[in-house]
Order: sequence, then structure tokens, then C-alpha cells
Amino acid sequence: MERILKEFKLSGKTVRIARLLKNVSIKEVAAMTGIGENYLAKIERGVKGANVTYINHFRLLRTLRELGYTDAQIAVLTVLVENIEEKEEQTL
Repeated sequence: MERILKEFKLSGKTVRIARLLKNVSIKEVAAMTGIGENYLAKIERGVKGANVTYINHFRLLRTLRELGYTDAQIAVLTVLVENIEEKEEQTL
């Protein structure tokens, strides 16, 4: 599964949904990852220029695992978010 996750790029939307499903505040995730709260909020909203960098990708992945997500669950959330975004783009 680790190999499969390397093919996925965590998006801010995926992180936000995962965080909300576990009822964890953005402040808590920021503290767990070492990413600034304001910057993490921008990542979650998809603000241009606020990207999930290589190091932040692994910090966020580690944090999602600490929140109790399995690699399979993270992969499923990622695919769902990508499919939703694709459908939204098609309807515009």
C-alpha cells in the first residue's frame, strides 16, 4: 500500500475532509504537522500558491495515520476527492 500512496498526491481538500471526519480542528493538525495554521488553511482551501510541498505531503500523511486512518482509507479519500473535483469541472 505504501507504493500506491506514493502515486497519490494529497490535496488540501482531502486533508480537510479527513480532518473533519475525525472532528479535529485545523489548529490541532497544524500543531501535529508543524505547518502554520494559516498556511494549512490556505492549503485546505486550494489557494493558489499554497501547495502541498514534498515535505508537507509526508507530514500530512503521517498526521492522517496518527489520526487513525489506514493507507487504504487515505487512498479511497484521495480518489473520491479527485473524482468529485473532476465531476465539478465537467458541470461548469
